[in-house]
Amino acid sequence: ELRKQCQDFATALLDHTRSSYELEVLLNHDPTGPAYEHGERMHLNRLKMAIKLKQKKFVAHPNVQQLLASIWYEGLPGFRRKNMALQALEIVKIGLLFPIFSIVYILAPHTSLGQTMRKPFIKFICHSASYLTFLCLLILASQRIETVIVDWFGPTPTLKKWVATDVTTRRGAPPSLVEWLILAWVFGLIWSEIKQLWDVGLREYVADMWNVIDFITNALYVATIALRIVAYYQVQREIRLKLGTENLPRQNWDSWDPMLIAEGLFAAANIFSSLKLVYIFSVNPYLGPLQVSLSRMVVDILKFIFLYLLTLFAFSCGMNQLLWFYADLEKKTCDEQTKEMMIDNYTSPTPTPGEDDETGGPNVDSCIVWRRFSNLFETTQTLFWAAFGLIDLTNFELTGIKPFTRFWGMLMFGTYSVINVIVLLNLLIAMMNHSYQLVSVSSVSI
Repeated sequence: ELRKQCQDFATALLDHTRSSYELEVLLNHDPTGPAYEHGERMHLNRLKMAIKLKQKKFVAHPNVQQLLASIWYEGLPGFRRKNMALQALEIVKIGLLFPIFSIVYILAPHTSLGQTMRKPFIKFICHSASYLTFLCLLILASQRIETVIVDWFGPTPTLKKWVATDVTTRRGAPPSLVEWLILAWVFGLIWSEIKQLWDVGLREYVADMWNVIDFITNALYVATIALRIVAYYQVQREIRLKLGTENLPRQNWDSWDPMLIAEGLFAAANIFSSLKLVYIFSVNPYLGPLQVSLSRMVVDILKFIFLYLLTLFAFSCGMNQLLWFYADLEKKTCDEQTKEMMIDNYTSPTPTPGEDDETGGPNVDSCIVWRRFSNLFETTQTLFWAAFGLIDLTNFELTGIKPFTRFWGMLMFGTYSVINVIVLLNLLIAMMNHSYQLVSVSSVSI
């Protein structure tokens, strides 16, 4: 009740502001600093506190929103009165000029053009254009643009000098031109996060989940760079020792080669970088509320994941304990058939058809099925993919399995499917629907 009264009192103060200057003084009041003077840069301390304390009525007050709109579109007079086509044209023009704005802001920040970058909306467009350029570079790197260029123009001497087509297949290859550009953007993003952390402090920085995602993304990029450096020096060492392994084909690389791990981390970082577009689209009046709903649903998803993992682990333990012996028999069958195939291929130039496989090779089913329940990790994977319908009942036809064991295993598998697909999935839908309803009611009540 006291909180509601304080919110109503603060909102009533906004109703009594007679001019924009009084509103600016109210929103920029800082009890620890000097009084706000008209023309100074507005820090909006009271408004930030209201947002932090979730004072929705105060933030959504028409006077506050009008002031925020005037601040947001500062430097673009008449922008809101233009039609959608002219607004889009203006945004594209500013976005294309973002390299010039950025260079001028770095070299001459106090000039009129440099000060333009401090305007909120122009700054937002330039940052968005820069990030879209970064995503385009990631797309070019993922599509191996070097090989595409060579295919288009042919392997001319100039292209051979500037474009390395084997950068994606050679161990310890130095970065390509596109990767150097990505590296520059990554360093810029890391520096931006460091500045934000310095300005707001660790507690407020961690409180925003988007900052956590940015930290994870940057950490993945840094790990990728470190592994690429390790791979480069590893290959250089092999060259000095004349081991002859520097040009190994990719299929012969070690399973834990730094290049392979770096590629995996880089792919994960690309996913996080692309998802950052959701944050940029939050300024859209249609996509913004959906983002709020999604952020509320994250908690529900985490609750569901906890229940799902608990169920998955419980059934994995039970089914692995029940079926591991028969999975081991399948593995022995696969090993024996593989040895027989190798002996047949060695003694005769043409393979002799076997009993289990018309091609003379080992029984493919045995070499695949044994992994399904061989250990706890494999059993967990089997049950996880079963939720998507990728595991059928033929996986329970194991070598030497008895009718009761097969029935009991299938009964456990069916029970898991019912709990997972029918109970937990519908529970997740109900939880997400409840969160969406809460967001809708809150937005209407403001």
